[in-house]
This record gives sequence, C-alpha cells and structure tokens, in this order.
Amino acid sequence: MMNNPKIGKKTTGDVKPGRILIVDDDPDFRELLDLMLRKEGIQTAIAENGEDFLNKIDDFQPDLVTLDVMMPGLTTEEILEKLIKKKCKPKIILLTVVRYSEETLEKILKKGNIVAYIDKPFDLDDFMDTVNELLQTYKFKR
Repeated sequence: MMNNPKIGKKTTGDVKPGRILIVDDDPDFRELLDLMLRKEGIQTAIAENGEDFLNKIDDFQPDLVTLDVMMPGLTTEEILEKLIKKKCKPKIILLTVVRYSEETLEKILKKGNIVAYIDKPFDLDDFMDTVNELLQTYKFKR
C-alpha cells in the first residue's frame, strides 16, 4: 500500500538526476532497489543500518532516503533524532512491514522530513512511480 502523506510544494530550477540513499538491513532488498533506481538514472548509495546511514549521509548528500523501519541497532525514532544534527536534510520514504496505529504514525511523521511511507511488500512499479513523483515534486537542484 502506497501512502504519501506529505507530497509537498513544487520548486523551480534545473532538475538533475536524483540521489537516493538506500537504508535496509536486507542485502537482497538493497540490491534490488539499487538496480531499479540506477536503471532509471538515479544516483544511489547503500547503507545497511542506521549508524551506517548517519555516517554516509553528509558525504553522499542524498535528495531522498529510503529508510527501512525495522533494522537492528538504532530505532527509526533514534535515527530521525540524530538526523536533525546533520548538515544534509533529505526527504525520507519510510519502508515498513510494521502496521502503525494512526497515533503512532502521526508521531513518527512529525519527527523527520518524511514525505511518504510504503508498506512492504510493495509493487516495484508503484514504488518507482512514487520516487519519480517525489523527485519531480521537489525538483531537486544541484
């Protein structure tokens, strides 16, 4: 199920291929997303957990992040709290097998720069449509 709670206002400027940091503890899933995104001309980097993500974000400077909700180590809330202190402030797509209550979901959506959440498993074409829509909506500039 695709959920786009905060697809926001558009900006203007030259649009370049987006940069997406894939954060997931499942190596096969990371590789699948990486291949699909690169096939679309999107620059990618991979992180296998929250700490790895936080260590890579300022160097890679992603426009979007796909962030798995259930990973070993830091919780999603801890990752979002630590992200506030980083220079880079990417838009975040949460990928989750967790079914949140409305109250919990609202709390999480307020914590970070989350622009969409996607329930796993999901249709890969729908995922790419969401990514492309977000890249067009925000018209990331370099």
